[in-house]
Amino acid sequence: MGTRVVVFVVFFVALLAATVAWAEGTDDIYGEFVYPLVTRRPFLDREFEFRADHEKGPSGRVTELRGSLEIPVLPRWRVGLEIPLVFTDPRDQHSMGGVGDLTLENKFLLYKFRQRPGQLAAGFEVRLPTGSERRGLGGEAAIEPFNRQELTAGLATGYRLSRWFLPLLELTTRTVIRGAEDDPLFQKTQVSLTPGFNVRPWPETTFAVGIELPVTHAREFDYVLRARFIREF
Repeated sequence: MGTRVVVFVVFFVALLAATVAWAEGTDDIYGEFVYPLVTRRPFLDREFEFRADHEKGPSGRVTELRGSLEIPVLPRWRVGLEIPLVFTDPRDQHSMGGVGDLTLENKFLLYKFRQRPGQLAAGFEVRLPTGSERRGLGGEAAIEPFNRQELTAGLATGYRLSRWFLPLLELTTRTVIRGAEDDPLFQKTQVSLTPGFNVRPWPETTFAVGIELPVTHAREFDYVLRARFIREF
């Protein structure tokens, strides 16, 4: 059982969506009704989230179901608890499934832009070894946002077509800066695009759906289907 420490920083911009918000005269120009599927959202909201991700890669398929509760503690500090269920279907091996590692996330708002729609946040995660390491479901204690030492960056933008529908597009990069030499992203960069959309059928309730597609030869998966349900409270 090992421990690794990594700090993550997130920066979110939604220029097109914010332009519509200004035009409609709404007060929230900092990301109301903009929920990315990959990029970390820096806003310190009070919400429940259910996430489903289905990944297909060279080694097989992995499906993760995650429920999380996020609550602001102070105006610039938010904590979140995430409980995952992981189902693996590796090539030439038996399928497995069960509870993964519990995650406690701390996020801190560093800066909120006044003239433009954007915020800067940083934080860290504490991972509890509740999953089975033998079955490939976790089982490692860590303080980190990622399983490996990797550098990630993401940008998300959307355009609100109506009060209940918002298409979005994300650009994400991943580079493993320290890890196994046989890692497909070791000292290489994967760039992926994630087209998707947000649907807001009721107030304070959002559905987000999309697919992440790598566009470079360096890649750790073929595609990931992503879906989110968010309920603010």
